[in-house]
Amino acid sequence: GDNHTCALDSTGKAYCWGYNGDGQLGRASNNTTNSSVPVAVKTSGVLSGKTVTAIAAGDNHTCALDSTGKAYCWGYNGYGQLGNNSTTSSTVPVAVNTSGVLSGKVLTNISVGYAYTCVLDSDGKAYCWGLNEFGRLGDNTATQRNTPVAVYDAGVLSGKTLVAVSAGDAHGCVIDSNGEIYCWGNNYNGQLGNSSNTNSYPPVNLKEADSAVSAGYSHTCAIDSNAKAYCWG
Repeated sequence: GDNHTCALDSTGKAYCWGYNGDGQLGRASNNTTNSSVPVAVKTSGVLSGKTVTAIAAGDNHTCALDSTGKAYCWGYNGYGQLGNNSTTSSTVPVAVNTSGVLSGKVLTNISVGYAYTCVLDSDGKAYCWGLNEFGRLGDNTATQRNTPVAVYDAGVLSGKTLVAVSAGDAHGCVIDSNGEIYCWGNNYNGQLGNSSNTNSYPPVNLKEADSAVSAGYSHTCAIDSNAKAYCWG
Protein backbone atom coordinates (compact mmCIF):
# COMPACT_ATOMS: atom_id res chain seq x y z
CA GLY A 1 0.00 0.00 0.00
CA ASP A 2 1.05 3.59 0.56
CA ASN A 3 2.67 3.09 3.99
CA HIS A 4 1.64 -0.43 4.95
CA THR A 5 2.10 -3.99 3.71
CA CYS A 6 -0.07 -7.11 4.03
CA ALA A 7 0.44 -10.80 3.41
CA LEU A 8 -1.29 -14.17 3.72
CA ASP A 9 0.07 -17.40 5.17
CA SER A 10 -0.59 -20.91 3.89
CA THR A 11 -3.52 -21.37 6.28
CA GLY A 12 -5.43 -18.38 4.95
CA LYS A 13 -4.66 -15.96 7.76
CA ALA A 14 -3.84 -12.30 7.07
CA TYR A 15 -1.11 -10.13 8.56
CA CYS A 16 -0.24 -6.46 8.06
CA TRP A 17 2.47 -4.05 9.22
CA GLY A 18 3.46 -0.39 8.92
CA TYR A 19 1.34 2.75 9.32
CA ASN A 20 -2.00 2.24 11.05
CA GLY A 21 -3.35 5.77 11.51
CA ASP A 22 -6.60 4.84 9.75
CA GLY A 23 -6.83 1.26 10.99
CA GLN A 24 -5.52 -0.19 7.74
CA LEU A 25 -3.69 -2.95 9.61
CA GLY A 26 -7.03 -4.29 10.88
CA ARG A 27 -5.50 -5.38 14.16
CA ALA A 28 -8.25 -4.56 16.71
CA SER A 29 -11.20 -2.32 17.46
CA ASN A 30 -10.15 1.30 17.92
CA ASN A 31 -6.49 0.32 17.45
CA THR A 32 -4.55 2.79 15.29
CA THR A 33 -1.09 1.91 16.62
CA ASN A 34 1.61 1.52 13.98
CA SER A 35 3.60 -1.71 13.86
CA SER A 36 7.11 -2.32 12.51
CA VAL A 37 6.48 -6.08 12.58
CA PRO A 38 3.56 -8.12 11.16
CA VAL A 39 0.40 -8.24 13.28
CA ALA A 40 -2.58 -10.52 12.70
CA VAL A 41 -5.69 -9.05 11.12
CA LYS A 42 -8.60 -9.42 13.56
CA THR A 43 -10.55 -12.63 12.93
CA SER A 44 -13.07 -12.60 15.77
CA GLY A 45 -15.55 -10.56 13.74
CA VAL A 46 -16.67 -10.99 10.13
CA LEU A 47 -13.55 -13.01 9.30
CA SER A 48 -14.26 -15.56 12.03
CA GLY A 49 -13.74 -19.03 10.58
CA LYS A 50 -12.92 -17.62 7.14
CA THR A 51 -10.00 -18.65 4.94
CA VAL A 52 -8.55 -15.57 3.26
CA THR A 53 -7.43 -16.26 -0.31
CA ALA A 54 -6.43 -12.79 -1.56
CA ILE A 55 -5.43 -9.48 0.02
CA ALA A 56 -4.78 -6.01 -1.41
CA ALA A 57 -3.32 -2.96 0.34
CA GLY A 58 -4.24 0.52 -0.88
CA ASP A 59 -3.42 4.06 0.15
CA ASN A 60 -5.06 3.84 3.58
CA HIS A 61 -7.43 0.88 3.39
CA THR A 62 -7.06 -2.85 2.86
CA CYS A 63 -9.38 -5.44 1.34
CA ALA A 64 -9.47 -9.23 1.14
CA LEU A 65 -11.41 -12.14 -0.35
CA ASP A 66 -12.29 -15.36 1.42
CA SER A 67 -12.56 -18.87 -0.01
CA THR A 68 -16.32 -18.45 -0.61
CA GLY A 69 -15.77 -15.42 -2.82
CA LYS A 70 -16.89 -12.73 -0.38
CA ALA A 71 -15.06 -9.41 0.12
CA TYR A 72 -14.04 -7.61 3.32
CA CYS A 73 -12.32 -4.26 3.83
CA TRP A 74 -10.92 -2.15 6.69
CA GLY A 75 -9.23 1.21 7.26
CA TYR A 76 -10.20 4.67 6.02
CA ASN A 77 -13.68 4.97 4.56
CA GLY A 78 -14.22 8.68 3.89
CA TYR A 79 -15.10 7.95 0.26
CA GLY A 80 -16.97 4.68 0.74
CA GLN A 81 -13.98 2.57 -0.28
CA LEU A 82 -14.84 -0.13 2.28
CA GLY A 83 -18.02 -0.83 0.32
CA ASN A 84 -20.29 -1.32 3.33
CA ASN A 85 -22.75 1.47 2.49
CA SER A 86 -21.20 3.99 4.88
CA THR A 87 -18.37 6.50 5.11
CA THR A 88 -17.37 5.43 8.61
CA SER A 89 -13.81 4.16 8.90
CA SER A 90 -13.17 0.81 10.56
CA THR A 91 -10.08 -0.51 12.33
CA VAL A 92 -11.36 -4.09 11.88
CA PRO A 93 -12.67 -5.88 8.77
CA VAL A 94 -16.24 -5.20 7.63
CA ALA A 95 -18.17 -7.13 5.00
CA VAL A 96 -18.59 -5.48 1.59
CA ASN A 97 -22.29 -4.95 0.82
CA THR A 98 -23.84 -7.77 -1.21
CA SER A 99 -27.45 -6.58 -1.34
CA GLY A 100 -26.98 -4.90 -4.72
CA VAL A 101 -24.94 -5.86 -7.79
CA LEU A 102 -22.85 -8.39 -5.82
CA SER A 103 -25.90 -10.39 -4.73
CA GLY A 104 -25.15 -14.06 -5.34
CA LYS A 105 -21.77 -13.29 -6.91
CA VAL A 106 -18.59 -15.25 -6.23
CA LEU A 107 -15.60 -12.90 -6.33
CA THR A 108 -12.29 -14.12 -7.71
CA ASN A 109 -9.98 -11.07 -7.93
CA ILE A 110 -9.57 -7.91 -5.86
CA SER A 111 -7.43 -4.79 -6.27
CA VAL A 112 -7.25 -1.59 -4.22
CA GLY A 113 -6.36 1.87 -5.49
CA TYR A 114 -6.43 5.34 -3.97
CA ALA A 115 -9.76 5.50 -2.08
CA TYR A 116 -11.48 2.88 -4.23
CA THR A 117 -11.67 -0.88 -4.68
CA CYS A 118 -12.36 -3.13 -7.68
CA VAL A 119 -13.20 -6.83 -7.97
CA LEU A 120 -13.99 -9.47 -10.58
CA ASP A 121 -16.62 -12.18 -10.20
CA SER A 122 -16.57 -15.77 -11.46
CA ASP A 123 -18.58 -14.71 -14.53
CA GLY A 124 -15.82 -12.33 -15.60
CA LYS A 125 -17.60 -9.09 -14.69
CA ALA A 126 -15.99 -6.12 -12.90
CA TYR A 127 -17.32 -4.03 -10.01
CA CYS A 128 -15.86 -1.06 -8.15
CA TRP A 129 -16.73 1.26 -5.24
CA GLY A 130 -15.42 4.34 -3.43
CA LEU A 131 -14.10 7.67 -4.73
CA ASN A 132 -15.04 8.27 -8.35
CA GLU A 133 -13.04 11.40 -9.20
CA PHE A 134 -11.78 11.17 -12.82
CA GLY A 135 -14.17 8.23 -13.33
CA ARG A 136 -11.89 5.73 -11.59
CA LEU A 137 -14.81 3.37 -10.88
CA GLY A 138 -15.43 2.83 -14.58
CA ASP A 139 -19.22 3.07 -14.28
CA ASN A 140 -19.48 5.94 -16.79
CA THR A 141 -20.08 8.52 -14.03
CA ALA A 142 -18.08 10.58 -11.53
CA THR A 143 -20.44 9.76 -8.65
CA GLN A 144 -18.99 8.46 -5.37
CA ARG A 145 -20.25 4.98 -4.54
CA ASN A 146 -20.46 3.60 -1.00
CA THR A 147 -21.51 0.17 -2.31
CA PRO A 148 -20.31 -1.76 -5.35
CA VAL A 149 -21.40 -0.75 -8.86
CA ALA A 150 -20.83 -2.60 -12.11
CA VAL A 151 -18.10 -1.33 -14.40
CA TYR A 152 -19.81 -0.05 -17.55
CA ASP A 153 -20.08 -2.93 -20.01
CA ALA A 154 -22.41 -1.55 -22.69
CA GLY A 155 -19.43 -0.26 -24.69
CA VAL A 156 -16.11 -1.94 -25.40
CA LEU A 157 -16.66 -4.48 -22.60
CA SER A 158 -19.92 -5.74 -24.10
CA GLY A 159 -19.83 -9.55 -24.15
CA LYS A 160 -16.31 -9.71 -22.74
CA THR A 161 -15.17 -12.12 -20.04
CA LEU A 162 -12.64 -10.45 -17.75
CA VAL A 163 -9.83 -12.41 -16.13
CA ALA A 164 -7.73 -9.78 -14.28
CA VAL A 165 -8.21 -6.37 -12.70
CA SER A 166 -5.78 -3.74 -11.40
CA ALA A 167 -6.75 -0.54 -9.57
CA GLY A 168 -4.16 2.21 -9.81
CA ASP A 169 -4.11 5.60 -8.16
CA ALA A 170 -6.97 7.05 -10.23
CA HIS A 171 -7.31 4.66 -13.15
CA GLY A 172 -8.26 1.03 -13.45
CA CYS A 173 -7.48 -1.66 -16.01
CA VAL A 174 -8.73 -5.15 -16.84
CA ILE A 175 -7.78 -7.95 -19.22
CA ASP A 176 -10.35 -10.09 -21.03
CA SER A 177 -10.12 -13.78 -21.94
CA ASN A 178 -8.67 -12.87 -25.35
CA GLY A 179 -5.81 -10.92 -23.76
CA GLU A 180 -7.13 -7.47 -24.64
CA ILE A 181 -6.62 -4.62 -22.15
CA TYR A 182 -9.23 -2.04 -21.20
CA CYS A 183 -8.66 0.96 -18.93
CA TRP A 184 -10.67 3.87 -17.53
CA GLY A 185 -10.28 6.92 -15.30
CA ASN A 186 -7.51 9.50 -15.09
CA ASN A 187 -5.51 9.87 -18.30
CA TYR A 188 -3.54 13.10 -17.72
CA ASN A 189 -0.27 11.31 -18.40
CA GLY A 190 -1.51 8.86 -21.01
CA GLN A 191 -1.86 6.01 -18.52
CA LEU A 192 -4.93 4.64 -20.32
CA GLY A 193 -2.74 3.88 -23.31
CA ASN A 194 -5.25 5.00 -25.95
CA SER A 195 -3.06 7.67 -27.60
CA SER A 196 -4.72 10.55 -25.76
CA ASN A 197 -4.60 12.51 -22.51
CA THR A 198 -8.37 12.66 -22.09
CA ASN A 199 -9.94 11.08 -19.01
CA SER A 200 -12.50 8.38 -19.70
CA TYR A 201 -15.47 7.48 -17.51
CA PRO A 202 -16.26 4.28 -19.43
CA PRO A 203 -13.52 1.76 -20.29
CA VAL A 204 -11.45 2.19 -23.46
CA ASN A 205 -9.80 -0.61 -25.42
CA LEU A 206 -6.02 -0.82 -25.99
CA LYS A 207 -6.33 -3.82 -28.36
CA GLU A 208 -3.21 -5.46 -26.99
CA ALA A 209 -2.60 -9.18 -26.43
CA ASP A 210 -1.40 -9.43 -22.85
CA SER A 211 -1.38 -11.88 -19.97
CA ALA A 212 -0.95 -9.46 -17.05
CA VAL A 213 -1.56 -5.77 -16.31
CA SER A 214 -0.68 -3.51 -13.38
CA ALA A 215 -1.91 0.07 -12.93
CA GLY A 216 0.27 2.42 -10.88
CA TYR A 217 0.15 6.08 -9.86
CA SER A 218 0.06 7.55 -13.36
CA HIS A 219 1.42 4.77 -15.52
CA THR A 220 0.50 1.22 -16.49
CA CYS A 221 2.57 -1.86 -17.31
CA ALA A 222 1.69 -5.16 -18.95
CA ILE A 223 3.24 -8.49 -19.90
CA ASP A 224 2.31 -10.11 -23.20
CA SER A 225 2.00 -13.78 -24.09
CA ASN A 226 5.67 -13.83 -25.18
CA ALA A 227 6.81 -12.63 -21.72
CA LYS A 228 7.70 -9.16 -22.99
CA ALA A 229 6.98 -6.14 -20.79
CA TYR A 230 5.46 -2.85 -21.92
CA CYS A 231 4.68 0.39 -20.07
CA TRP A 232 2.94 3.66 -20.83
CA GLY A 233 2.01 6.88 -19.08
